[in-house]
Amino acid sequence: MPPARRGRPTSLGDEAADPWPRIERSRLAAWLLKMWRLYGDEDILTIRQLAAAIRTPPVDNATVSRWENSRATVPTSALHQYERLFDLPPGELVAVVTALGRNRQTGRRTAPPCDELLEKCLARDPISAAEWADLTVSLTQPRRTLARPVWETLVHRLLTEMCLSVRWRYLLRLSALQRVHRHPEGGAALVAATEEFVAEPACQLIIDPVALLAANRAPTTSRRLLRLLSAPRNDAEQLGALFAWAARPPGAPDLVRRLEAISRELCAGASTSPPIREAASDVLAALFRHRPSARSVPPDRTGEAAFGQLHAALTRAQTRRHEADLLGPRILRQALASTDSDLRILTVNVLHASPFRGLLADTLAAMLSGGRLRTGSAIHSVLVDLLGSLGELRHRPVVENLVRRDTARDAAAVALAHLPGRTDPRLWHHVLTAHPTGGSTQRAALYAVGMNGDHDGLRLLRTHAPVVRARANWWLRLPVEATASAAL
Repeated sequence: MPPARRGRPTSLGDEAADPWPRIERSRLAAWLLKMWRLYGDEDILTIRQLAAAIRTPPVDNATVSRWENSRATVPTSALHQYERLFDLPPGELVAVVTALGRNRQTGRRTAPPCDELLEKCLARDPISAAEWADLTVSLTQPRRTLARPVWETLVHRLLTEMCLSVRWRYLLRLSALQRVHRHPEGGAALVAATEEFVAEPACQLIIDPVALLAANRAPTTSRRLLRLLSAPRNDAEQLGALFAWAARPPGAPDLVRRLEAISRELCAGASTSPPIREAASDVLAALFRHRPSARSVPPDRTGEAAFGQLHAALTRAQTRRHEADLLGPRILRQALASTDSDLRILTVNVLHASPFRGLLADTLAAMLSGGRLRTGSAIHSVLVDLLGSLGELRHRPVVENLVRRDTARDAAAVALAHLPGRTDPRLWHHVLTAHPTGGSTQRAALYAVGMNGDHDGLRLLRTHAPVVRARANWWLRLPVEATASAAL
């Protein structure tokens, strides 16, 4: 799964060896809330004005100050008030701050029984990520009972929608699934659904469901994760198992020894792919509570120039600031250069949930379409990926032009998977026929059209790309209600 979508909870570890020390999750959340107060409207909101505007729960000036200095946890109800005040989609701030807070609750703790939402789900009506949060809070209350077949229907749909979601909608559904995992009946149904989901040979979305098994502590789940790690059918299964073990390192000595041996072998293997090597390194870090020596790669001159342009755009947007923003540049650097996938993903999601996402995306689009960046360079692909994570519908033509020009074509196709909208099938036809390409480009194109729910594009790929024909059929078999709801 492309890294910018993920939101795995893993341990933070030691900062000492990082050229740019890790940013504490609580400080990321505090920065996000402060930026919305300062730059969310045309006029700055003072702490007093913001406190007066938050009516549920009532807060005072000191409470808001503690939130912005990461000295207190912001209640979910207050985050909903931020979303209302700054006209954000319901659930966006909740999703990102929840991911930063690890075990923090999402949804409304006093959520009503949500019988209407349950009926919508069983009737295959569209359900938003925020509604899933409320529904799972309601269904996992101690006194609430639900028949096993109903749990199975719910978790199958929620699991599929989580895999098809991007950005904060993905994070919110992931949190809902983690809550279900902790419920006795719901957790059992979810483990069964996950195993059934990834057992399909043509399944295209394996990493997320396998990594989700980290929430289940049953011995049978541990054995399955070890099998997926030592004898995977493909790299996706192995990568998902590594993510799961990094999130929940075992306590039993025999499991620790086996996991250490497998991870060290993967780290040392000459044929190990970079993503698997990095994930195996994270597992060893989780086992022994340390981090590898280099968690960020200092950029070259081109990368430093790209960072400078983005930082300049951020600085121009902060003309009303009363003090220097020391954390913003660090967030940008981690989003561009961190080899710690958790931190990179979190910082990208924080930037997307900030008031500066549009400005940063416009800057990225201008940089990529200006022709000054050397194509094929590492920073070029990183910027393409970052535009896919921060961009909106208006940025889609810029990325499509990169596909037409064969400029980081695979990275551009993956970026299109995460942007709103769909691509004209004629572009995919051009990619597949006018310029014959290898299997990696076909798979990237398939991921893009599948994540966009583009059935015309899928049928085109099925016809002209034999390498991915079976996988295209898998995308076409996905439930219509899941693909429709994933964007909500």
